[in-house]
Amino acid sequence: TVVSDWKRNGTAIDCHVEGQFDLPVKREALRRCLNNLIANASRYGDHIWVRAGKRQGAIEITVDDDGPGIPEADREDVFRPFHRLDQSRNPETGGTGLGLAITQDIVRGHGGDIHLTESPQGGLRARIRLPQ
Repeated sequence: TVVSDWKRNGTAIDCHVEGQFDLPVKREALRRCLNNLIANASRYGDHIWVRAGKRQGAIEITVDDDGPGIPEADREDVFRPFHRLDQSRNPETGGTGLGLAITQDIVRGHGGDIHLTESPQGGLRARIRLPQ
């Protein structure tokens, strides 16, 4: 549903869900989490890829983009509230610095974790792992 909403708004986004699975989640919270990740990806990249599937006893969701990515040294810092890589003081050009902090809180509130790595697409990969 989240990906369909972004597609309707003209975002270049692909989604692949491997199989079917039930995951007890707070629906609106997880929607906000995914929207935060996709919004960041669309701000910096031209195309987004979302995948979900079972991996080693957990549900894994990845959001990849083809943007510039985040330097490895900065990847943990972006989860701090109000931390922004864009030093502009104008929130119109870079946000408030809360999106990834909120996303991490939502994921951890579901007993999972989120990690940022380099995407095979050249940009950033956000990988969420949630227990089944």
